[in-house]
Amino acid sequence: MTGSPPSFVRDAALVAGFDLRESLRTRRALVLVLLYLLIACAASGIYVQVVRELGTRIDSMAGSDGAAAASVMQNEGYHAMLLFFSGGDAVLADHLASYPAMVLIFAWTSLAFLPWFIALTSYDQVAGDLHQRTIRYAALRTTRGAYVTGKLLGQAALVAGVAGLGMVPVVIIGAIYLPNFALVATVTALLSTWPITVVCALGFLGVVSLASQLCRGPGAARAVSVGLLFAVWLLSLQSGVWAWLAVLSPWYWKPGLFQPGILDQAIAVAGCLGLCVAYTALGFLRFRHRDL
Repeated sequence: MTGSPPSFVRDAALVAGFDLRESLRTRRALVLVLLYLLIACAASGIYVQVVRELGTRIDSMAGSDGAAAASVMQNEGYHAMLLFFSGGDAVLADHLASYPAMVLIFAWTSLAFLPWFIALTSYDQVAGDLHQRTIRYAALRTTRGAYVTGKLLGQAALVAGVAGLGMVPVVIIGAIYLPNFALVATVTALLSTWPITVVCALGFLGVVSLASQLCRGPGAARAVSVGLLFAVWLLSLQSGVWAWLAVLSPWYWKPGLFQPGILDQAIAVAGCLGLCVAYTALGFLRFRHRDL
């Protein structure tokens, strides 16, 4: 069954909307959303505690020399943190210094947990319908390509919404507990990191879509999703003669999304989107011939 481009887009949008609504109704999605918000609160709370502790130590040091030395130590510690976030890239570390520290900690923590959040929420995007055989009804009304595309877009919308929702605790905790909280700068920085999070998430969604199309049962799809994510993470660590394999991992492209240069950002965006399409298409090669 084939369809014209307008019908393909319409069908994919309908599948995406239905899948998003169904995902929001599940208890699993609610629990994982609350877990994501808890992680955001924990990251923000830790930052507030660190800032308070540093402020207490600086105030407790008698004399200007002691306060100056404490300030230098604080700056050196912050620079070391920036180098850690940037993977040792000094240019990227200098650019990250323009972000509020609270935003950086939230963004790094969010991106660290995001792949596994996706694996636990999106693993059954296709496998669940295959297991229950409800996909047979969808197959009568749309193409398999539109179905898979819609499922992917529905999960992308869910991740984008959760990523945006996770910013709320950062602003609230900062405004309540930090005396010199820069509200406008923080909100602006958070909004600038949101598309980075979404684009990076698409690379991981492609991997999970591959797993979901390969498996008929949700349990197997969940295990394969986690296994494939672990495998592509290992690829990002390759060096030497196998270093080229790292480009197959969304983790490889993540730092480029924060680069100050537009060209570097564009290449990283293309890398994440390309992996999303490639991994999804790889799974579709199996799914298109599967007996429903």
